[in-house]
Amino acid sequence: MRDRDPSTNKPAGSDSSRGPRRVAVLFSRLSGYMAACLRRLKERHDVQLLVVRYRPSADAPFEDSYFNWIDQLQDREDLGRDGLDRTVSEFGPDIVFMSGWLDRDYLYVARNMRRRGVPVVAGSDAQWSGSLRQQLGRLAAPWYLHRSIDVIWAAGERQRVFAGKLGYDGPACWTGVYACDWDSFAGDDEDIRPENDPHFLFAGRYVPAKGLDVLVEAYAKYRSGVDDPWPLMCVGTGEQGSLLHGRDGIEDLGFVQPDKLPGVMRRAAAFVLPSRKEAWGVVLQEAAASGLPLICSDACGAGVHLVRDGFNGFHVRTGDADHLAETLRQIASATESERTDMGRRSHTLSRQYTPDLWAETLVSGYRNFRSNR
Repeated sequence: MRDRDPSTNKPAGSDSSRGPRRVAVLFSRLSGYMAACLRRLKERHDVQLLVVRYRPSADAPFEDSYFNWIDQLQDREDLGRDGLDRTVSEFGPDIVFMSGWLDRDYLYVARNMRRRGVPVVAGSDAQWSGSLRQQLGRLAAPWYLHRSIDVIWAAGERQRVFAGKLGYDGPACWTGVYACDWDSFAGDDEDIRPENDPHFLFAGRYVPAKGLDVLVEAYAKYRSGVDDPWPLMCVGTGEQGSLLHGRDGIEDLGFVQPDKLPGVMRRAAAFVLPSRKEAWGVVLQEAAASGLPLICSDACGAGVHLVRDGFNGFHVRTGDADHLAETLRQIASATESERTDMGRRSHTLSRQYTPDLWAETLVSGYRNFRSNR
């Protein structure tokens, strides 16, 4: 741990007008979009990074080359509580950013950092449901969370409601914890490209929560009810992948690495996310930045901010294959000009969340925290 000024308990030479110089990130599984945000923080604000992450899952096998620019990258599985605490302490962060509060060892380290005057920010994409578990969590928050976390960084408005229930509001609740790699998906040319081979696109894990079975059923109904149906391309991996096999009009592209996904997005004519459970859904913003009309279930947290019915896409009732089939038909039967207009509006709405804004939120939040200490 770096030397600290005993009169202020801040790092020696601390200045509330500057941003953080060393950021410790205690994360779950590191994604391409979070890597883009961290990279922008490092490049634009000259930050040194320690990142502890869980190893990639089989459903999202990201290549390590996407993270080789991080100053210190550690696998969570290799660190027990004491090793984790020692690693973070020796790094000497100005601020700690955690992906949530489910990892008790992360909370232990966060509590120790707060005792040393280091602010701790925890991300949250959880929506308030009023479940018994959330009600108990709300009651326990003063003892369980408030000792370890200064700020909850919520994904959007639904998540801010939950944060408020836990006692985090005003300056203790930031917004916009997720942002796609916006520059990669928006591309150099912001004009929406003409449709050469119109098709629907789904991208996500092939698991029940993503509503893949609903999509397959809805697509079959859509296909049987029109003369010239669009194909459906699917990107991902998971336990329900067999649902796609042998289906007329459906092509399974498998898992696509982050640098290839923007090209896949730009070739599509519309994006579909029929999730049963989707706390946020960064992929919806990736599709919006790519200039696509959007279809999402009303379970998708990001849809509150990124989908406006009839303006740039449509919400569908969660789990309702008939409603989804009709919406697929509605998008496909629109004129290309109408879809182009919807895509441009999606592109505009996608600007709400970018790695630049993400990095600036963390830096300005840190400055505000320091100036108020």
